[in-house]
Amino acid sequence: MPELPEVETLVQQLKKRVLGKKITQIEIIDPKVVDPKIKKISPFKITKIYRRAKSIIIETNNNYFLHVHLRMTGHFHFAPKTKLSSLDPYKKFIVAKFHISDDSLLTHNSIRKFGHINLLNKQQLQKELSKLGPEPLDKKFTLKKFKEIITKKYRANVKTTLMDQNFIAGVGNIYAQEALYHAHIDPRRKISSLEEKEISLLYQQIRKVLHKAIQHHGTTVENYVHIEGTGGFQKYLAVYQKNSCPKKHPTKKTTLGGRGTFYCPQCQK
Repeated sequence: MPELPEVETLVQQLKKRVLGKKITQIEIIDPKVVDPKIKKISPFKITKIYRRAKSIIIETNNNYFLHVHLRMTGHFHFAPKTKLSSLDPYKKFIVAKFHISDDSLLTHNSIRKFGHINLLNKQQLQKELSKLGPEPLDKKFTLKKFKEIITKKYRANVKTTLMDQNFIAGVGNIYAQEALYHAHIDPRRKISSLEEKEISLLYQQIRKVLHKAIQHHGTTVENYVHIEGTGGFQKYLAVYQKNSCPKKHPTKKTTLGGRGTFYCPQCQK
């Protein structure tokens, strides 16, 4: 599932291509993935695009919001009017087409159709987003704030807690594993066992790993692609789906919170 860096990459790319533009027509091919009610608010202008956790929020000039969750295999593809044929390879998985006033085209594609684009009003959006924890890259997410919230879950497992969207928004299976490796923390440990210096290092590594992943447009290990191609952070992964860590120690794989988890028994204690 795309995590914070992958979604942030898409948000920045969508801003460059469709922010401020007018959607003149919408073709909904799969109403199970894309809310049919979106057609009723067309035409509309896209006034804002931003990320919250693993979701993309597209704000319209008529006070509605498209709440986009990509899940495992959701993608956007864009083509200017002179290159519409470039979308042909993706036709099989198109679930919606957004026709733009300059004759360009934005498509939403979903291979396994686990994601969604829902139409929400302001109150509905606020209710949806209120369930989420703080953003780990926000200036307000200080070390003090991190310590406050993590110590409230002292009986919980550290790795599954990092993936809890009510705890921190946007961190998933890949970046939880990577941050824990760089913080030298065994993902199986309870939060109550962490020393203060370990909590501080974990906070630093969460932010560092996420920033670096954004710089490389996310991680492509299976299906993730962005509008301009594939991610590049997979070249820098330390333990995720690796047989050995950067120090050449053999890794081990366990299951935590129902997710496969790689770690290095020698580097992570």
